[in-house]
Order: sequence, then structure tokens, then C-alpha cells
Amino acid sequence: MSRISCPNISKPSQQLSPEAKKRHSFKVSHNGTENRSFLGLSWMSFFISTSSLMIFAILPIFLKEVLGASTLKIGLMEGVAIGASFLAKFFAGLLSDRWRTRKPFILLGTTGSFLTRLLFPIATSVGFVFWTRFADRISKGVRSAPTDALIADLAHENYRGKGFGLRQALYTLGAAFGASLATVLMLSSNNDYRLVFWSASIAAFLSLAILIVFVRPSEQENTHKPTTRWRLKDIKLLPISYWKALAVITLLMLARFSELFLPLKAKDIGWSIASLPLLIAFMDVIHAGVAYPIGNLADKRSRKKLLFLGMLMFVVAHLVLMRADTILLSILGIGLLGLHMGMTQGLIKTLLIEDIPFELRGTAFGIFNLASGIAILIANTLAGYLADIWGISASFAGGAVFAAAACGLLILFNLRRTA
Repeated sequence: MSRISCPNISKPSQQLSPEAKKRHSFKVSHNGTENRSFLGLSWMSFFISTSSLMIFAILPIFLKEVLGASTLKIGLMEGVAIGASFLAKFFAGLLSDRWRTRKPFILLGTTGSFLTRLLFPIATSVGFVFWTRFADRISKGVRSAPTDALIADLAHENYRGKGFGLRQALYTLGAAFGASLATVLMLSSNNDYRLVFWSASIAAFLSLAILIVFVRPSEQENTHKPTTRWRLKDIKLLPISYWKALAVITLLMLARFSELFLPLKAKDIGWSIASLPLLIAFMDVIHAGVAYPIGNLADKRSRKKLLFLGMLMFVVAHLVLMRADTILLSILGIGLLGLHMGMTQGLIKTLLIEDIPFELRGTAFGIFNLASGIAILIANTLAGYLADIWGISASFAGGAVFAAAACGLLILFNLRRTA
């Protein structure tokens, strides 16, 4: 493969003319089939997220109250499962570049997620839940990096922030809908966990059906057939700006331990078990409401400045949750977390993939997911340990420290670049 030149990640790509912007203001590509595929991916994400949150909004309480798992065991289990997911993302991303195809990986991962949804309702032990959760996260890993790469393939480069923002908004709205639906089912069934688990499989099936019917390969996939063999050493073609961004984001991920800790904090404060999924829904509604406008703004303004503001919001959110001892403070802290996620989740992917060529997009996302997986494994294990020793508030104190460190590293890189 010939050497690929990748411009600095901090510089916005060349802008379209006002006339072109008007023509493409509601599109992510020049092709109607690709626009349909992009919307199909976005709605697929909505329903798979709905399914996930129906389960995971109540899973920590099910593990602790029904199966008797400790907080440390929950954190370690979640960390291992998520770490495995990110490892799968790494290899799926690399292979999707090697074979120049995305949809088969997305289809395999979505099918696996649907099948695991059928196992949660019959779980009778912590070990069974662990292996089911492990298989589910592997399935998510197989589809995630190729999905992100396909979105980058489908989205016009000048509207990639908007494209990732829209997909992130629908994904998060699905999470809010799933958490809300779990609450309704729990209240109407006198906390029947297994009924909620069974219901989650319906949304997973809808996600799989949308993928099969509506999503097609991008034009780039059809035209960029491999002329030379993809090699692992091609990773060195990724620009230094990518690695700097990756370092900042990886440090940030050490503060992003699992959302499973939020219901545990809320329950300690006094929230009822049936209402706990509403906390996740509240956070995700804010996340979804912010994601698309921020993605749109990121196509016009400095992406690094927006990312920095979102990271500062993360520090404040952790500090509020650390001190929260009332329902009102817990709502404020969780709302700030939603604001942080909406400001950064799509933006992180937009920054990472900016000016990365088609041949290396899956690889770039794969490496990002591997680094994030290792960081989140450490974060969940540490958060569980801190919670068991000093209480759940200590987990959020640790998160504030790592988030602040990530802000400092981003400032340091910018100072060196402008020196």
C-alpha cells in the first residue's frame, strides 16, 4: 500500500460553498441509497439500544438483590465484559479494512446480540449472567467499529459531525426509551425482572430486521476493492494527531466506568428500585437532545474546544455525584453526565476519523476501541474496589481525577502545538 498523507486532526476539512451546503443540508451523502443506508444504521442503533437498556438499567439490581453479587464482583464482571467488547472491536475494525467490507461484521454482531437477549431471562446464577453478558459485549464489539467506519463512509466529509451526531442521538433516544419501558414494565408487573428481559428481545429483533432490509454497502466499498494486501504495519500511516487525540480520549475513558454504578448510587440515596431506570432515561434524553446540535456545530466551529468543554462538564458531574446525598443532587449530577455524553460521544468519533482515508477507518476505530476497552476494564475494576472499601461516592471521586487529568493532557498538547 502506498503511503497515505493525513492532514492534522485539529484542522477542519475544506468547506463546501453556500450553495452546496444548502443542497446537502439534510443529507449525509450524494446518493439516495446511501442516505437510506445511513438512516437504516441509525434506526438499527435505536432499537438495539432500546433492547440493551431494558436489560442493563435493571441488571445491577437484579445481580445484587436477586443473585447476591457484591459491588466489586459487578464492577469486575462489567469491566471484563466491556474490555472483551473493545478487543472484538479492534479485530473487527482491522478485518473490515482488510476485506474492504462492513455489513457482514455488523450483521454477525447484531445477530449475536439478538440471541443473547434470549438468555438473560433464564439466568439463575451470577456466572450465567457473566457469560451471557460477555457474549453480548463480544457481539457488540464485532458490529461497532465496522458500523462507525460505515457511517464515516456514508457521511459526506463536511457533514461528518452532523452524521455522527444524528446516529448518536437516535442511539441514545433508544436507550432512554428502553430504560423508560423497563420502568413501566417493572411497575406494572411488581418488579418482574424476567418479563423485562424477555421483552428486550423484541426490540433486538427489530434492529436485526432493519439492518437486513435497509442497509447496503457504501459506494466506496464497491469502488475501493483491495489492490494490495492490507498489512498490520500500515497502522504506522495513521498521523501523529490521531495518536495524540487517542491518548487524551483513553485517559478520559478511565473516568467512564459503567452506567451500572448510577443505579447503585441512586438506590443508596433513596430511589425506589422500580424508578431506577428513569435515571438512565433522564440522562439519555439530555444526551440525545444535545448530540445532534453539537455534531452540527462541530462542522462549523473548533472541535477541540467543544471537546474540552464537554470534558470539563464530566469533571463537574463526577464531583456533584460524589457529594450527592439527596434526590435533587443526584438528578443534577446525572443530568450533567448526559450533557457531557451528548457533547463528546459523537465528537470523539468525528475527531478521530477526520481525514483518515477509507482504507484505514476501520483500523483507526479498532485501535480506539482496544485502548478504550483496556481503560474501561481498569476503570470498572477500580470503581468497584473503591465502592466496596469507601462507598459508592469514592468511585465518582476517582472518576473526577481521571477526567481532570484528561483535560490537562488536552491543554498540554495544544500548548506544544502552538509553541
